[in-house]
Amino acid sequence: MDEENTRDFRQPCEQCSVINWGISDEGKFFCKSCHNVIEKTADIASELFMQNARVNTISRGLKKRNKLDQGWEWYVCEGFQYILNQQAKALVALGASPLIKDEILCNVWRRYLQKSEQAYTNKPVAAFTGKRTNSEVNSSSSGFDTDTDISSLCGCPSLFENNSECASQDNSINLSKNAFLSEDERSSIRSGSVDGSLYLRAARRKRLLMSMPMTLAFCYLGLLWLRESITLADLLRFVSDLHVPYINAFQYFPEEMKLYGPDIRIFQVQSIPSYDEIQRKMHQLAEFLDMPRFPEITEKCFLHPNLLCIKYLLEANLPESMHIWTQRLVKKMGIGNVDYLTFHPLSRGAKTINYEVQAVAVIVITLKLLFMLDDKHEWLLSNRADEINKQNCEGIKHFQFRKWYKVMKSCLDESEKEVEEQAARYLWKCEKPLFFSVKDQAVVYKRKRIIHSLMKQFVRLGSQPALEKREPSSFRFSWNEGNPERPCFHGDNLKGYDNEKSERIVNVNDRYWLCCLKICNEKSCRHLTKSEMKHFPGSYLFVLKLFSFLLGVEFSILHNEVCQLEHKLFDVSEVLKPGKTCKKTKLVP
Repeated sequence: MDEENTRDFRQPCEQCSVINWGISDEGKFFCKSCHNVIEKTADIASELFMQNARVNTISRGLKKRNKLDQGWEWYVCEGFQYILNQQAKALVALGASPLIKDEILCNVWRRYLQKSEQAYTNKPVAAFTGKRTNSEVNSSSSGFDTDTDISSLCGCPSLFENNSECASQDNSINLSKNAFLSEDERSSIRSGSVDGSLYLRAARRKRLLMSMPMTLAFCYLGLLWLRESITLADLLRFVSDLHVPYINAFQYFPEEMKLYGPDIRIFQVQSIPSYDEIQRKMHQLAEFLDMPRFPEITEKCFLHPNLLCIKYLLEANLPESMHIWTQRLVKKMGIGNVDYLTFHPLSRGAKTINYEVQAVAVIVITLKLLFMLDDKHEWLLSNRADEINKQNCEGIKHFQFRKWYKVMKSCLDESEKEVEEQAARYLWKCEKPLFFSVKDQAVVYKRKRIIHSLMKQFVRLGSQPALEKREPSSFRFSWNEGNPERPCFHGDNLKGYDNEKSERIVNVNDRYWLCCLKICNEKSCRHLTKSEMKHFPGSYLFVLKLFSFLLGVEFSILHNEVCQLEHKLFDVSEVLKPGKTCKKTKLVP
C-alpha cells in the first residue's frame, strides 16, 4: 500500500539520494533506507487505517527530533504578508490592474509596518511591548530565502532585510514569559511563530493589529485607490466563492512555516466578515496611514452612481429606460459630484461611501416614484399595462410590475436555496492538519485519516460533501432574450409612467411615502408619522430583499441608505410639521 500512495512522489531522499518512501502512522513520508522523515504528508487517506492494518513505521527508538520539523523562525506579520501577496495575485487574475500588486499594496504594507513600528524604523518594536536587537533581526531574517513569496510582497524587495525585520520581544521577555508555560506550550511556541502568543494579548488592546479581516481591508483600499470595477460587495462574494484566498489561507504557507498553538487562532477563520466591518476597518487603516485624498471619481469611473445603476438595473432585470430616472435623481440629490464621491481620509467629517449600496438605493427610490410599492398602485398599473399590451399593434411591450415580480421571486427563491445548500456543504477546515501542541499531533492525524475515509465513502454513495467552486463573475443573475421561463425585461417601455421630454421629477401617483415615515391609516387624517419595519408594504420589502441578496449585504444597510437619500431628495423636517399632509409632498426638482 505504501508503493501505491508514494508512487507519484519521485523526489530522492536528501540524506541517501534513494527513492524508497514509506508512510508513517502519523501520515508523514519517511525514507525506508535511512529513516529520514520529511514534512510531506499523504494526500489521500488509505482505508488500511480504518481496517487496523499493519503499516511500516519508523523506529520508536529515534527520540531525537529532526531539525526540519521545527521549521523556520517566522513572525505573525510575515504570515499576513504572504496572505496579502496571494490575495493580490488573485485580484489580478480576476481582472484588477497589476498595479495593485506591484505598487499599491506593497507601498501601503510598508507604510503600515513603519507606522506600527514593526519595521522600517531605527528601533523596531513589537506590536505588544518588547524590543529587538540588530543581531536578532539579522539572525531571524537569514532563515528565509529572499527569492520566495514569503519574503516579498507584490514583487518588491524583501521587507525583512537588514534592520527592517518585523519586531518581536526581547530575550529577557521570552525567558520570563516561557518560565510560566508548560513544556508542550513552550514547544508549540518555538515550533510556530515567534510572537504568536503575545500577539493575541496585544490584539485585545490595539485596534489596528493585523487580522484576517484586515487583509480584506488592505485589498479594498487598493481597489478603491485604483477605482477598479471590483466593488466591496464583489470582493466579499469572491471570498465566499473561494476565488480570493481567505478561508484557510494559511494552508498555502511553505512547509517550513509551522502553525501551532496561538497561530491557529490568528490565521484560522470560521466566518466571512460583514460589509460594514471591512468598510470600517478600511477607513481606520486609511486614517492610521495618513493617506492623502484618493483619486477623483468622475462620471467615467465605474464607481460613479450613474454607471453602477446601469449594472444593477441589468442584473435586476429592469427596463434600461429606467436609467433616465436614476440619472435625474443622482443630479437632484447631488450624489454624483466629484467632491462628494471622492474619499479624503484626513478631511474633517470624512466618511466612506457605500458606492454599490448607494446606487441600488437610487434604483429603489426610482421604483417607488414610478410604482409607489405600497401593495396597491403597482398592481393597478400592471393591469393598465396589460390592457395596453393586448391592444398594441406596434409590438411595443410595456413593463408590467406584476410579471417582473413573479419572475424575480422565483429566481430569488431558487438562488437562496442554492446558497443555503452550498453553505451547508461548506468545509471550513483545511486539508492541512492543525494542532495546538506537539502532544496532540498523533490524535489530530488519526482524526484526519478517519475524516478522509468517511468522505471517500460518501463520494462513492453519490453525495457531494465538497463545495463546488463557481466561475468568477460580478453578476449573480444573467438574462437573455428568448427564454420563456426567465423572460428579459430590459427592452420594455416605460411610456405612460414618466415624461421623457421633461426633466421634472413628476410621479404619476399623487402621494409618495417615505421609508422613514408611514401614512396614517385614518381616512380623515392621512398624515405622515414615524415608520416601523413591520408596517412596510410587501412589495417594498421584496425589492429590498432582492437587492440585498444581489449585493450580499444586510437588509438594514440598504434600507438605511434609502432613508438617507430620501432625506436629500425631500425636506422631511418640513413634512413632519403639524398640518402637513401627503398631498403636499411635491416631487419636483
